[in-house]
Amino acid sequence: MKKSIFLLIILVCAMSAQAYDFKVANDDGCEIAYNINSDGATVSVTYTDIGDQTNYADFQCDTMRIPESVVYENKQYVVAGLGNRCFRFLNPDIKVLVLPATIDTIPFFAKYNGEYFAEGGALHGTGLHSIIMAENCPKYATEDGILYSKDKKVLLAYPAGNPKDSVVLEEGIIMLGYGSMAYAKNIRYLELPLTLKELGDEALEEVNALTHLVIKDSVERIGDWAFACRQLAHLTIGSGVKDVGMNFIVSPLIFGRKEFDIHIYSRVVTPPAIYNWTDQYPFISELPRERTYLYVPAKSINAYRQATGWNQLPNILPIEPPVVTGIDNVQVSWVQNFSATGYVWILYTDEAHTQRYMTLTFDANGHLTGIDLAGNQAPARVPALNEEDEEESTQFAEYYSFTITGLSANTTYYFVRQSLNGTDVIDEENGTFETLSSTEAIEKINDASAPIKVISNGGIFIKQGDKTYTLQGQEVR
Repeated sequence: MKKSIFLLIILVCAMSAQAYDFKVANDDGCEIAYNINSDGATVSVTYTDIGDQTNYADFQCDTMRIPESVVYENKQYVVAGLGNRCFRFLNPDIKVLVLPATIDTIPFFAKYNGEYFAEGGALHGTGLHSIIMAENCPKYATEDGILYSKDKKVLLAYPAGNPKDSVVLEEGIIMLGYGSMAYAKNIRYLELPLTLKELGDEALEEVNALTHLVIKDSVERIGDWAFACRQLAHLTIGSGVKDVGMNFIVSPLIFGRKEFDIHIYSRVVTPPAIYNWTDQYPFISELPRERTYLYVPAKSINAYRQATGWNQLPNILPIEPPVVTGIDNVQVSWVQNFSATGYVWILYTDEAHTQRYMTLTFDANGHLTGIDLAGNQAPARVPALNEEDEEESTQFAEYYSFTITGLSANTTYYFVRQSLNGTDVIDEENGTFETLSSTEAIEKINDASAPIKVISNGGIFIKQGDKTYTLQGQEVR
């Protein structure tokens, strides 16, 4: 037995020593390891030693330049690719990787025995700040240190060590490739483009500083383990999602555990089919889920409660913000539609929507752009409209809110809210609300905790938290 173990150790050492075919120093003096490709005319960059825990450890520069060609034993080879795992455990002092136009192959993920290998690919596990590709490369392109397909429609590799904590991806990107932004350790704020259609498998895995993520309505597919981020507490899923990979719910559930509340906002009306994660990971069924909250369209709550995977979440609530009324005012809110170029609110005084009270128009950012009081039930005076503070924290997903004052007390109103893309209505919500009577307003104040009376400017008011009311229950603004 001992002899067999000794022979095995020798074999492993021999394999380690043959991890590359040859080494050639670049212009900066870094000896880069290469493997000769099957065509005999090209080579690919490889790791220095399969057992190294710091790859290219002796390189002293902060920039690693890969040449277009190398000469070994009097033969010239074109550098055509990066080998799998070639920069795994790359010396952390190396911040910039410069690649030649001859590069034609970069593995962005690897499989081992048919299973995905999380630390596969050429660029995973590095601390690079920037990747620079030669401008005349026919297959790849870089901008701001990020590697893309040549047409810049697919983001292929975001350097994990990039120091930016706020990242806004450019419009035009339609896909985040497999593991493309994995392990990006500094991103706290990430804004995805409206052109994005797909988040590839593990696209945002271990982006652990990220706490909020909004997947916009343009996204149609979310891959396996797409956002296994340990601090992700607020996830918004756009209405366009049709295909969801496995472990979609598992990722935040496992990593969140009991440390913080997890809020998932799904704007998808029909629950997307998701992988039955309790079959693969039975232990997950035992994880505490009381701090995980799923917000969905009110009309879809029952569907989510019955859908496989989704039904494992105990707290399924409406995503729509509530309509909050006072004596002569109402706070109207709506969930942001990321495909919308504007919004319309129409108020009526009858259920049949024949007695129009007013029409309000808003831009894509939820700012008021117009008031139309030309309806046959227009108010005698123009109501005041107060835009809510956008910095105010809220338990809801991205939404806009306005408060309209000057309404009639103890009156029922009906509303239609539309999201527009140009002149097209892309979604619509109908509802109703009733303003309070003076008695109800007083009762509402009395029911609240710790109201106090205050004297201000010769008048007596009731103060409740950060709000102030008259003795008749009307909020003072």
